[in-house]
Amino acid sequence: MVEVEVKVEVQLEVVVVVKEWSVVVEGAVPVVGGGGRVVMLVGCGHRDHGGVSIPIACQKDSLADVVFLVDQSVGTRQNLESLQSFLTKVTTSVDVKDHCMRLGLMSYSDGVETISALNSSSTQSEFQDQIQKLSFRAGKSNAGAALKQVRSVGFSASGGSRRAQGVPQIAVLITSRASDDEVREAALDLRLQDVTVFTMSIQGANNTQLEEIASYPPRQTMSTLESYTELEAYSCVDTREADIYFLIDGSTSIKKKQFEQIKEFMWAVIQMFSISPDKVRVGAVQYSHKKQVEFSTNVYPTDSDLKKAVFNIRQLQGSTYTGAALDFMLQKIKEERITRTSKVPCYLIVLTDGKSMDSVLEPAERLRAEQVTIHAIGIGEANKTQLQQITGEEERVSFGQNFDSLKAIKNEVVRSICTEKGCEDLKADVMFLVDSSRSIGLENYEKMKTFMKNLLAKIQIGPDKTQVGVIQFSDYNKEEFQLNKYFTQKEISDAIDRMSLIDGNTLTGSALTFADEYFTHSKGARNGVKKFLILITDGEAQDSVRGPARALRDKEVIIFAVGIHGANRSQLEEVCGDGSLVFQVENFDHLEAIEKKLIFRVCTLHDCKRINLLDVVFVLDHSSSIQPQQQESMINLTVHLVKKADVGKDRVQFGAVMYSDEPDVLFHLNKYSKKSAIIEDLRRHRTTKGNTYTAKALEYTNSLFTEEHGSRIKQNVKQMLIIITDGESHDRSQLSATALKLRNKGIIIYAVGVGQANQHELETMAGNKNNTFLVDNFDKLKDIYLYLQQRLCINTQESCKLQEADVIFFCDGSDMVSDSEFVTMTTFLSDLIDNFDIQSRKMKIGMAQFGSHYQEIIQLENTLTTTQWKTQIQTVIKSNGFPRIDLALKQVSVMFESSAGGRINSGVPQTLVVITSRDPYYNVEDAVEILKKHGICVLVLGIGDVHKEQLLPITGNPEKIITFQDFNKLKNVDVKNRMVREICQSCGKTNCFVDVVVGFDLSTHWLRQHLFHGHPQLESYLPGILKDLTSVRGVSCGAGAEVQVSIAFKVNNDQEFPARFQIYQRMIFDHLLQVTVNGPSHLNAQFLQYLWDTFEDKSASRGQVLLIFSDGLGGESIPMLENQSDRLREAGALDLVSVGLLVADAIGALAKRHIPTSKAADVITKCLHLTFGRPVPLTDLNCYLVLGGNIAERTCCCTFCKCSGSPGPHGTQGSLALKVVK
Repeated sequence: MVEVEVKVEVQLEVVVVVKEWSVVVEGAVPVVGGGGRVVMLVGCGHRDHGGVSIPIACQKDSLADVVFLVDQSVGTRQNLESLQSFLTKVTTSVDVKDHCMRLGLMSYSDGVETISALNSSSTQSEFQDQIQKLSFRAGKSNAGAALKQVRSVGFSASGGSRRAQGVPQIAVLITSRASDDEVREAALDLRLQDVTVFTMSIQGANNTQLEEIASYPPRQTMSTLESYTELEAYSCVDTREADIYFLIDGSTSIKKKQFEQIKEFMWAVIQMFSISPDKVRVGAVQYSHKKQVEFSTNVYPTDSDLKKAVFNIRQLQGSTYTGAALDFMLQKIKEERITRTSKVPCYLIVLTDGKSMDSVLEPAERLRAEQVTIHAIGIGEANKTQLQQITGEEERVSFGQNFDSLKAIKNEVVRSICTEKGCEDLKADVMFLVDSSRSIGLENYEKMKTFMKNLLAKIQIGPDKTQVGVIQFSDYNKEEFQLNKYFTQKEISDAIDRMSLIDGNTLTGSALTFADEYFTHSKGARNGVKKFLILITDGEAQDSVRGPARALRDKEVIIFAVGIHGANRSQLEEVCGDGSLVFQVENFDHLEAIEKKLIFRVCTLHDCKRINLLDVVFVLDHSSSIQPQQQESMINLTVHLVKKADVGKDRVQFGAVMYSDEPDVLFHLNKYSKKSAIIEDLRRHRTTKGNTYTAKALEYTNSLFTEEHGSRIKQNVKQMLIIITDGESHDRSQLSATALKLRNKGIIIYAVGVGQANQHELETMAGNKNNTFLVDNFDKLKDIYLYLQQRLCINTQESCKLQEADVIFFCDGSDMVSDSEFVTMTTFLSDLIDNFDIQSRKMKIGMAQFGSHYQEIIQLENTLTTTQWKTQIQTVIKSNGFPRIDLALKQVSVMFESSAGGRINSGVPQTLVVITSRDPYYNVEDAVEILKKHGICVLVLGIGDVHKEQLLPITGNPEKIITFQDFNKLKNVDVKNRMVREICQSCGKTNCFVDVVVGFDLSTHWLRQHLFHGHPQLESYLPGILKDLTSVRGVSCGAGAEVQVSIAFKVNNDQEFPARFQIYQRMIFDHLLQVTVNGPSHLNAQFLQYLWDTFEDKSASRGQVLLIFSDGLGGESIPMLENQSDRLREAGALDLVSVGLLVADAIGALAKRHIPTSKAADVITKCLHLTFGRPVPLTDLNCYLVLGGNIAERTCCCTFCKCSGSPGPHGTQGSLALKVVK
């Protein structure tokens, strides 16, 4: 028994926090803060509607299942009462209802007791009654056993867990002593079940054990208190170019499940970047006492290829020699740098779970000397000193007790990499609005000032960079300095140091009104520059904040709020207008933890970063009035826009024309696909001369917007022309007609005038004043960089990564949506359709609506053009009536069926986009279950009076829910682009794995001859066969399910070309062309076993296929081959295919085909029945073996093939020929 002296008695405060579902980069669920601060999520309830129980909104837009696990050996009666008081006050502040917050209570000592299951108490009072059942009990502390019970019982579906519906699962452990049993594995299993675990330790608990239990990061999930009574004292896409390498530990200490988590971490990091050969490239090396290049940066050019390559990595096993691996990486990085046309940042992410058996210091120093930025991640037994030696800086070291920490560590690593480039050209006006009330106190006031200085140290200050101002507030408002007063870090830091505490009340609303004027030109604010207000406060506002905050946001001021301890989260969200802009910490000491997060968000939002799909032509005045330096300023503007765009043939294209007396093409839209080449051409020296014939230049430029010269105008890609001129046109009379001709063609014109340029002419060209810019001189062109960049962003289209998909838009046409709102919605869909290629029928788009009844508008089998599709939805009549989405969801699934044009049986991703203005009034679970069963991914866009927790049953995934306050948000281009990105992210997971070993039985080879010597047909056909074999995207038994086929080549020279399973790329075949063999090979039982031994993982979860290219039998015994084939089949071989290379080749025993007869538990037992056939001729292999992904069908669906027609009968089998052996 442990007795704890009671030292403090203070009133418990419970802070109610809204769970944020959509946060850029962030994925953590803030529920319990460090230091004992309990931050609870609030839920939702029901109301009666005509005798029917209807869900009503929770008090806040969030919900959770929370189980408290308390150690019953609390020491004294007083400690027990303190614990009960704490739990009671927590539950008083949350909305405990069946559809909202569910609370459970379990206790333990020698054994484990469930006092209240998650579905036992449906009200606060019921749960509080259960709390009183807690009793003191002596005995051992078997926390490990208790955690197992929490996983299997506390968070079971029968116990009330809503994990299957996507509801957050949270466990809170409260203990005052060390555990007597093992906790590490039990806690890991709990966290792997998507339960976020928090610990609250009373003095006497084992902090090392608690670190093993708590979720990552421990500083946010662990609390340490002096006594039980003290429980009552706490309240609760900028990196455009880079080479990123992973160096991952594959040693024996890492278990198979943990190695899978490493691969998931790698893929999660990769997804955050834009992958292409001229943007971000990724390479990976695995090490133990060996080193193995998994893939180089120049092998896989797309994120889809990289995903396959990552999940194809097989663990090495062995000891941990990190130093040698770092030296290996140095050489690897040097070799691959030369494949870049220009220098780009290089990052190395090292991940290990143990202490290196060799020195890491010197190898790491050599890497860093080559300007390689290293991030080191240590798990479990990794040595923290070695990790810091690897990085050279502590801030780039991340350490987690277990591999599940990698989910959160991913955010730290990505944020660090992105901030480095994202803040590089930050230009913004930033005002701090600082709470100076008496509740802060002098000590915390100094900590707040340090926080401000640390933030500013991470950005560049200056008149052409970021400007900073500071206002303090309490009972009154006090200007410390406005935006244009100081322009160096030291001046601002000194000014902050001179600030003194006002020591009054908290009038935040008044302060927001006062801050408004500081974003005007008279107070130093600049036109065309993003404006930020950072509010820092520790208390609840004593006046209204809604109106003043909205006034600021209406002026496009982005407000961040940093709340400490007693700050009211709801109020802060009201100030910011967006919960993702609110940062909350328990106390002033924890401000340091959010510095990087906050500055990352500022740098992310300071300018538009998604310029993805456009055709842009610059028309540049090069008349004699423009001097060389002025010409350079003009070119700098164009270069800035090029740098900000995602350049590529299928992304943003640029063309350019210069003109004076005559126009001259600098380059067409389809000439350059790389950013560096465009910039190089723009910067070439060109002489300025002659007069200004602008109309003639525009007429000439019309020819650039044609397919011949690269324009994608017929593919609905937006066309943009940016003209820059410094004078009046000499052919102004023709200007209006020429410009109108371009605009009528669909070309958007932005006219930029300098100096003596005529504003009327600019408006004549652009068609409206909003598309014109007039500056006094060429130096002032830099002031419109961000304006033009924003225009490119507004007009850009979001490219869809899915090659094909079936999408149904399912719209609310009920009485809850006004006529004007319905028009806004259909206009939004009309604009959205421009982002999808419906002409080729790869993307099929349909539409339906619901009100009191269900109505299909456009089926997937439609043959409408884009224009016809737009016209049809814009003439849709709203259905009206009460919104019965529950009934409509049951009916809409038929739109995905084959009879309606759907491709649900072809493995094509299926997506239903629900747009609703109200929460569902009736139960939708049965209807959603049907959609899930068919593999249909559901995305919900909720607008108006909607609540995410009520929409969650429709999606089952909070990440697939987007909400906005009103329909006008649909007019925002960022909303449109976000919707496209969401639609184009397949919900399907890679759940079909096939490994293929390709063997070569070539008996005519001599020693050191090339593999394909004497077999030109094989050399010609094999690349196409391999490409088709590995390009299977989906299978019939799972809509959107992804298939991954890995290839290993087994040649008679393992030393020169060892067999490794890889994701096929042409580069691999090119290496195969250079391989020489050690002599002939012979098709016999030993040869088949030799090939089969290549499969290291012979689990039933992966299909194993042997593909043999043979030049015939050489007298081998057919019965022996048959017997060996049968043994391999019994061992798990899915298929054994022999490909004849000669006309007379025939070995019927080897061409075995599966015929499915049942669907049993696994691949080995469910597809056993075989038949005999003849070898496949090489010329027929593509059609016979690969068509429709037949191998994948057999592996994952137990289907013989996926055929478009009926195969004809086989011909009569010929006689066997003998192999000619040299």
